[in-house]
Formats: sequence, structure tokens, C-alpha cells
Amino acid sequence: MKVFLTLLFSIIFTTTLWSQDILVKDLDDEIITSFQKTTTKTFKIQNFSNTEKSIRIKQNIDKIQGGTTFVICYDDNCSKKNQPIIIKLPANSISNEIKIMLNGGLSNFNSTAYLEFIDLNIDNTVKKEISLKVTEKNTKDIFFEKGDIVVNSFFPNPAVKNAIMEYKISSYESEAKITLQNVLGSIVSTYELSPDQNKLNINTEDLNPGVYFYTLSIKDEGLATRKLIVKK
Repeated sequence: MKVFLTLLFSIIFTTTLWSQDILVKDLDDEIITSFQKTTTKTFKIQNFSNTEKSIRIKQNIDKIQGGTTFVICYDDNCSKKNQPIIIKLPANSISNEIKIMLNGGLSNFNSTAYLEFIDLNIDNTVKKEISLKVTEKNTKDIFFEKGDIVVNSFFPNPAVKNAIMEYKISSYESEAKITLQNVLGSIVSTYELSPDQNKLNINTEDLNPGVYFYTLSIKDEGLATRKLIVKK
């Protein structure tokens, strides 16, 4: 029983970071992208206290060798090395998705980003290390892969007339979908991924030019998010 409880607590703390009244949820330990491509991860912060919280997010890195950049964004506010962002959370609430974007440059790169989540109400800090990797892997690449599920990123990206996503989903998987959002977080469209098909083709001529984010969800669980750029 002691071994079981130790293992259980170990699993819990690999996916969440806890300190006093705030919880950092679903923050990955590693982000990998390729040359001149962007990988986006998302996480949330939960305030389970009975008072409003102000959380400052600081990071130690932004511009990296070869043109690589590392940015954290919440709504339309983005944080760089010397520009922390502050998120205000009402009592007993959870934040919208916070996006971490690793934009690949022109060379291989390995480093570590150090993040601090500072509870300004009680001057308490949660710290997190994230491994950053940029490789030369071709990114008609895998967007998400687990078990019998393989979903590739949209291509071309930037897209002008259309964007294509190739995928493979087993017949026993259901309720798989891609949700497209604008930079303000508003849902633009939702596309079902049928196990009977292997390709999703969306008409981007109907979209305004700009930056969008697409998220893969299965049974309403968001699994991965990336950026799609639409040009005219």
C-alpha cells in the first residue's frame, strides 16, 4: 500500500504543480519543433481559494540562437524574457488556455526554459523547467500520436486556398474533432475526424488572413494545439 501511494502521488505531481491556493495544470516537460515551424502547447492555472488571485508568469528566455523564439501568451497578451504577464483569477476559478509557443529558427537547438508562477497575494512561487528542442525533422510532421491515433499537422502552412490534415484514427475511437480558433480564443469552426476517412481539407479562402490555432480533441479532451497561418 505504501508503494502504491508513493507511485500515485508521483503520477499526480508530474502533470500538475501545486503551491498554496493555485494549481498549474497540464504543463508539459518538453517542447519539440523543427526549422521555421511553430509548436504550441497549452496549460491552465486554477485558483481554488475563496479570494481573487493575481498570478505573475516569468520566464528566463525569449530570443535564441538561429532565430528561435519562445513566447507565452494569454488572450492577446504575450510574455517575453523581461516582460512577465499577470493573470487575474476570480475566486474558485480556472483560467482560459495559456499558450506556450516555440518558434523554430534555422539551426538545431537544445536548452531549458525556467518558468516562475508567482502568487502576488501571498508572495509564493511555483517553478517549472521545460526542455526546448529544435530539430531539422521535416514537418509535414506529426501533430499528435498515441496508440492507434496518428494526426499530422496542417499543410501547407501558411495556407492560401486550403489546408490539409492527414490522419489515422481507429474505428473504435469516437468524437475526434479539430477546433479552429482565432487569436482571441473565439471558435471559428469545428471539423469532425471520421475514422472512415484519412484526410481533412478545409477551405481557407473563407477565412480572414491572420493567425489561427487548431486543437485536436477526443471526447472533448483537448490533446494538442498548433498554429495555422492564413494568407491571401
